[in-house]
Amino acid sequence: MRESFTAIDFETANHQSNSACQLGVAVVSDGKIVARKSWLIKPPSKVFTFSDLHGITYRMVKDQPVFADIWTEVKPYVEYQILAAHNAEFDITVLTETLDYYQLPVPELYVIDSVETARKAWPKLRNHKLSTVAAYLNIPLNHHDAASDANACAEIILRAGPANVEIYRVAAKAGPKAIDLFSGEY
Repeated sequence: MRESFTAIDFETANHQSNSACQLGVAVVSDGKIVARKSWLIKPPSKVFTFSDLHGITYRMVKDQPVFADIWTEVKPYVEYQILAAHNAEFDITVLTETLDYYQLPVPELYVIDSVETARKAWPKLRNHKLSTVAAYLNIPLNHHDAASDANACAEIILRAGPANVEIYRVAAKAGPKAIDLFSGEY
């Protein structure tokens, strides 16, 4: 694994996959976190059922840009990058469903799931939730803040090392397919 990737984390307003209300990224280059960024996002709906989890309310995002308006700024962090997320299926679904909602093209994605990475690296942990793994590794975490979660995801992957990382290919809306980028077989 080249130790260059972008860790992402979405917070959503409700159960709708396109209800992103915050996005955080942590950019890793040559094995070091070199940039962190987050955006508050106005989702398509005013319904916020997860405010008790992440603390974000409609009032906080009502004057923020919608995802389509920040996509040009976000796109370089995503397109042609290996993405990482803790429980990647959730975050990749939010990304693809939000892009679909705004009729933006969904790029082909290569993804690392830090849950799976943590399971391989530290199989004896009682569970592999982000908060559990971060606590075990003494990674500072303000859980459910997208920037902090993305940073913790990046740290987990870096500390686990390349032997514990598997990269998945996600093409548009197709489900993840495991691949070995080093074998030449797809």
